[in-house]
Amino acid sequence: MAKRKAERATMAKAKTATKTAMVTQPGGRGALLAGGMPGNAGGGRPKEILRRRCREEIESRKGIEYVASVMDGTAVEKVPVTVGSGKDARVVLVDVSPKTRDRLYAYELLMDRGYGKPDQALQVEDERPRRTGEEVMADIMEMLPRVLPLLPVDRKEIARLLGQQRAIEVLVSGQPVKDGRSGNGNGTGVLGAKR
Repeated sequence: MAKRKAERATMAKAKTATKTAMVTQPGGRGALLAGGMPGNAGGGRPKEILRRRCREEIESRKGIEYVASVMDGTAVEKVPVTVGSGKDARVVLVDVSPKTRDRLYAYELLMDRGYGKPDQALQVEDERPRRTGEEVMADIMEMLPRVLPLLPVDRKEIARLLGQQRAIEVLVSGQPVKDGRSGNGNGTGVLGAKR
């Protein structure tokens, strides 16, 4: 009975705080904001009420003290263990201390809630600047004359492919090519070699 009175008082506070209509739920399960449709954020349980209720439960059940006892390793868990076999088998409850991972997790929970989560800074391990596309292409064009003789491709086929590349460059740039040059006015051919 006292619990229902506390819930009603909480609901009254929520009604005045949010100034919206609340719809009580069957079975005394609290109330929801009116006006919401399924999948719509307009209705539902007010967040401030849920947060307040969670804080009250943690305080009344000594939740922080329990997490601290797990972190200290003083909390024990009763684990049923079967002793013996067959007709002589019996179940005995054994006290088990928290494992290291549980203690570390409890420490992490207390640190996050007490001091806040640390900022997630992006750490770049490789501080060297990345090469631009132009730099990569310049390196490729520089190595190309040395690599071409090693390729198992006919030289006429390579010349035809390079001619197609040159035609594509002319179409993209929109400038006519004079004297079979690359069109950049420096007198070099497709591979960057002087003619």
